[in-house]
Amino acid sequence: MSAPAAAAASEHYLAEAAGAGLLRRVRGLRYVAGVHHDLLLDERRFLVEYADEELLADPVWLDGLVGRALGEDPEAASVVVRAPASVRLDGPWRPELSYLYHPAGADVPAVGTDEGTHGGTDGGTGLRVRPAGPAEETAVADWLVRAMVHGTADLGATADPEVAAELARECLAAPGRHSYVAHFDGRAVGHATLLCEAADEVTGRRAVELVDVLVDLPDGPRSEPAAALTAAALAHARRLELPLLGHVVHPSQRTDADRGARIVASLRARGWRADHVFWRRPTGPAAADSPSRSTKGAA
Repeated sequence: MSAPAAAAASEHYLAEAAGAGLLRRVRGLRYVAGVHHDLLLDERRFLVEYADEELLADPVWLDGLVGRALGEDPEAASVVVRAPASVRLDGPWRPELSYLYHPAGADVPAVGTDEGTHGGTDGGTGLRVRPAGPAEETAVADWLVRAMVHGTADLGATADPEVAAELARECLAAPGRHSYVAHFDGRAVGHATLLCEAADEVTGRRAVELVDVLVDLPDGPRSEPAAALTAAALAHARRLELPLLGHVVHPSQRTDADRGARIVASLRARGWRADHVFWRRPTGPAAADSPSRSTKGAA
């Protein structure tokens, strides 16, 4: 069962948004938006969680979102728009998060785990991947916190470690959460954490969400454990006959603005498919200096 690209918003989602007063209409077209406080970034933002594609292609409407945001919350620091991967926003807009999925039923790379071998072994390198045990939960929580702090720094902000720790605890307590741990020469060196009962709030599509992959080997090779953890996540999703959904953080201009695009291109070359992107623009005076542009192409 493969997830289709650019799936439409579900009627259930639109009905709930309407009930909450978040569904808006302009010229007969629909969008869902409201003020949202991002806890990790500690930023108030006007989040457009869904918009009909005709609106996303309208630069005048896109530019008008800044005024709407400030009209509803004068402290809103940004506007964030979710768009299908086939739609590109330019001008003042910058990608913040890209979501990609690996289709269910696609080939899974070889990896040996303690749940059985999926097409291969560890090749004699001393690398094994197995489900996290109770003694490893603290390490997994610490790795999740580290990933959140580093991801926030990539976006040019500083996360409160206590907020990150609370979000990590919520993730670990989520229904269907499953974590794998990589062991290298007998030592735990990283994790992959999955949410196996995830569903896209907008489209309603089910997936296994790959929340994070992190390898903690500052002075050692990280690519092999990372590949083994990802392969274990792919195999887990395949057993559930669900696509695997992951995300890529796009660093801000102050860090390495092109790194996110390079990672997305690398994943697509390995069978992942782009699904949707969250685009951000600031609401400050500089935002008005560059008008919006929108283009549509292949996802």
